[in-house]
Amino acid sequence: MSVVSFGSARFSKAAVLVGASLFWETGCRGHANDAQPANEADGSAEGTVVPMPVAADAGPPGSPPPTPKVGAIVSPAPVFSATEFPPRDPNKASEERQGVFRLGYLRKGAVVEVKPQIIKKGNCAEGWYELVMGGFICGKYVTADMSNKELANAAHTPYADGPLPYEYGLNLTNGTPLFRRAPSRKERTDAERGLAIGKTKRGPDGKALPTPEAAAMAASGQDTPWYLKSHNGGRPQVTFEELKGETGLIVWRMVRGFYLSLDKEVKLPAGKMWRTTDGYFAPTDHLLVHKPTTEFEGVWVGHDDEKRKLPLGFITHPRAWRYQYDEAEKKVRRNENVPRFTIVQLTGKKVIVEERAYYETTDGYWMKDLDGQPVMASAPPSDLAKGEKWIDINLKTQSLVAYEGDKPVYATIVSTGRHNDEDKSQDHRTPMGSYRIREKHTSATMDDDATSEGPYSIQDVPWIMYFHGSYALHGAFWHSSFGHERSHGCVNMTPHDAKNIFEWAGPSLPKGWHGVRATDKNPGARVIVHE
Repeated sequence: MSVVSFGSARFSKAAVLVGASLFWETGCRGHANDAQPANEADGSAEGTVVPMPVAADAGPPGSPPPTPKVGAIVSPAPVFSATEFPPRDPNKASEERQGVFRLGYLRKGAVVEVKPQIIKKGNCAEGWYELVMGGFICGKYVTADMSNKELANAAHTPYADGPLPYEYGLNLTNGTPLFRRAPSRKERTDAERGLAIGKTKRGPDGKALPTPEAAAMAASGQDTPWYLKSHNGGRPQVTFEELKGETGLIVWRMVRGFYLSLDKEVKLPAGKMWRTTDGYFAPTDHLLVHKPTTEFEGVWVGHDDEKRKLPLGFITHPRAWRYQYDEAEKKVRRNENVPRFTIVQLTGKKVIVEERAYYETTDGYWMKDLDGQPVMASAPPSDLAKGEKWIDINLKTQSLVAYEGDKPVYATIVSTGRHNDEDKSQDHRTPMGSYRIREKHTSATMDDDATSEGPYSIQDVPWIMYFHGSYALHGAFWHSSFGHERSHGCVNMTPHDAKNIFEWAGPSLPKGWHGVRATDKNPGARVIVHE
């Protein structure tokens, strides 16, 4: 998968931020929707500090001046550790640029508080603003004018009151055009001509039939675009380069199954469209808006008012059963069903019957190992600091437990990378080891065009926490296979659980920022992955 990293740029070749440089690695594959700006030329080391203009609505005379604010007018608007741009080559950098790095970034439309002065330097003609939460941002990326049209045209900021930061739309049609601007009625008609909306039509032999337009083009000897071919009803084996639009109006043509993050629905002369979070337009006819559901929530086992504590059992099978165990005969008997995603309190007692494990619950029945996952406490690392936050990921039980020191505080089930011992090309297991969260992103795009299943793209995957190369913890709203391996290597969580861990774990994300990098002063939580 792909995601923004200071970072990661396509999960197919996700990037890792080391200093100011980007290094590509294989893994869960993600990329930032927000391309990183180029490094700037050296400026003078000294700067001139000038006060910011007083706002017209500063309040009545004698009242404390309001804290000034700036809004991001580009994506990303990078925040640096000093009033300098990170050097491309640290070995050739001037002394004042040595050690300068990106602390994080804002997304267009974000508004943050700054100190009431501007630092004028030759490397940023607009001057530098010092953020109240730390870091510096060049004035060419932001504005102090809250009526600036770029702020007005920005997508809404991420939702704070739900499990997902945006709404999402599933593309239903191969070849759906993503328009760079609002198209005219004729432009839209031309761009959508021949698209097969809905289910693939099949002949008597079961093979997918071409659309009438594709059949006509083939009969006349014309090359048929990939999106008009049947692909026998499967996912097209095409690259992102092949998806690029044939005109400047079309950004690209999407494959069925791609997800877009949505800003708002708009009514145009060409019909209803969804405006995406990056300002493009997609026809509503081809999108199915995702309806968020919370099938289960992890447990804050560390809260005093929470009665459920470890060990816990998470029912993961859609047809799970309650079992009674006869200790005298060493046999089990099946009783009633247990709903999927039920969370049960375990006693810690386990028995083996006919090579299957059964876990005793406090509700008077036993949970079979095929029906659910036991979530147990683990011993803390030997070098853990007192009260230090760390995350334990158990690949065998597909579980995650967050700790503060030796105290478990949150427990849930996850989906890690699928393993395949027979075919290495299909082996996406999550690497074991001890890591730290390196950077966090409220959301970023994950995509890949090098998988055997065909290309995929999910815009603005939520609550991303990179811990090793391109491997990350993140929310996954497109499946509910939690408690089972599923991913290309990342640790998938429900959006609800991912948001909880995102907000709990370091590094802390300052208010208004979209992404942050771990530093010595703002360290990332440790992540332990094991079987």
